[in-house]
Amino acid sequence: MHEAGLAAAVADALRREPLDGARVRLLVSGGHGDPDDFDGALRLNLIAAAPELEAVPLEIVHLPVPRLCIGCGREYAAVAEDAPCPSCGASGLPVPTPERLEIELLRPDVPRP
Repeated sequence: MHEAGLAAAVADALRREPLDGARVRLLVSGGHGDPDDFDGALRLNLIAAAPELEAVPLEIVHLPVPRLCIGCGREYAAVAEDAPCPSCGASGLPVPTPERLEIELLRPDVPRP
């Protein structure tokens, strides 16, 4: 599974940052497969690669990817692999897009004097 390689890269990047109270948001776009399966595998591999990150709050957000309707031929964007076309309700095929993962560190607000 490619999630192991992604998790190792994320763990490496996060080890270089001070995480003092920070939350981590991963923005995922492109690729293919079920988002829930991807999330579970990524979380397991991330903890295996960096057990110290288990205590860090992690949010995985899947961004909509382009799909092509097999019924009416329109292009639409959806997160779920089985999301129907909003125009006609038919199934859609994924439009090949490279998988991309961005890391956002959400730090707690620091009170200003």
